Amino acid sequence: MSLPTQVAEELRGLGPTHKLYYEDAYIREFDSQVIKKITFSGKIYLVLKATAFFAESGGQKGDSGILIGPRGRFRVINTIPVNEDVVVHVCEPIKGNISENERVHGVIDWDKRYGRMRHHTASHIVFAATREVLGVSRLIYMGVDVHENWARIDVNYDAPITDEQLLRIEELSNKICLENRPVRIFYMDREEAERIYGDKLGVTEVTPGGRVRVVEIKDWDVALCSGTHVKSTAEIGMIKILERYKLEKGVQRIRLAAGLSAYKKFADIVSRAFRTARLLNASLEDFDVKLEALLKKHKELESRVKKISKRLIRYEAESLLQRAEKIGEYKLIAYKSSEFDPETARGIALEAVRKDPSSVMIIGCITDKPYLIAVAGKNLVEHGLKMNEFIEDLRDILRGRGGGSPKIIQFVGESFSKLDDALIFLQTKIRSRVEDITGRHG
Repeated sequence: MSLPTQVAEELRGLGPTHKLYYEDAYIREFDSQVIKKITFSGKIYLVLKATAFFAESGGQKGDSGILIGPRGRFRVINTIPVNEDVVVHVCEPIKGNISENERVHGVIDWDKRYGRMRHHTASHIVFAATREVLGVSRLIYMGVDVHENWARIDVNYDAPITDEQLLRIEELSNKICLENRPVRIFYMDREEAERIYGDKLGVTEVTPGGRVRVVEIKDWDVALCSGTHVKSTAEIGMIKILERYKLEKGVQRIRLAAGLSAYKKFADIVSRAFRTARLLNASLEDFDVKLEALLKKHKELESRVKKISKRLIRYEAESLLQRAEKIGEYKLIAYKSSEFDPETARGIALEAVRKDPSSVMIIGCITDKPYLIAVAGKNLVEHGLKMNEFIEDLRDILRGRGGGSPKIIQFVGESFSKLDDALIFLQTKIRSRVEDITGRHG
């Protein structure tokens, strides 16, 4: 979220906000003074002398909560930095009003803040575990996004990260959580930090110079970071990798959950496993074996069904050809059925014109929606029958969508009552075209 230009302009020249959250990330309430108030487009923008509301930075979302003044209460919906120094509280009035120089009491939405602290530290742990598992000494953050229920990191890695590697990353990450490693935050000169920590910092050409904020997980990870973090890895609880995918060339995205969010994901997975085991009448320990056997049987049945379906298609095509309307040396078949799905109907039509290139087959299918498939044989197409010349008329009749080529057209409509009209229209038009072809080539 960015500030409106008019608001940002009015904040020019303000001195830096005293950021209490950097002194103690666990402060939940505080008192301060309003030094600037701007009302714009139904919102109130407040700058305080000091604040414990974290301002959006380092991929971590800005805090929300409540500000209470002597004459009113205000809901903080976001907290945004201006030029990295000034912290702006974006507020919606609950009741009353407030003026500059008044004192306020701030109450942070602690559940959100603490969730983000857990997830921010967890993202550092997962980043280091990814570097370890992939064996890439200079892994770089290409993006970070930290929420209270999940976080994601983007890393510079061009190959797919396998399921086995993800499991190893998750296992290592949880091992670090259980080891209760301290998380230390301190400041130092960037050049000194690079000299001490080297590639682990993931410094790039856009990394700011001068004095930098360092977040160190003992004997595991060190990074330059402006976010808030827990004091110990044990506070995270557990970590669950939610997904991994290629964001763009050379960049992999990993999304994760920590703490209660991770537990809920684990609980959901286990619950689904229990339900699957019950459906298979198996125990949780061996339901995967039973499922594999069931899938193997399903694959065998699918193969048998395909063979039977091919025989059915041949049989139906031959049967319909025997009942075809003869127009000179050509044949016309129009048929409506609720027994076939569109794929089978298409197969029957194609098989019919393959067996008899001098035939045209029109099939209407009644399934979840009305479908129409029409195919012309090679001999008729070569003599001038173009199935796609009827496309626009059929779209109007069926009130649906479709298209095709001179040989084959397919449509899906919205109205079942119009399928008969479409069949009659197409049958009449094709009969007329075939009679013309017979007259010319008879």
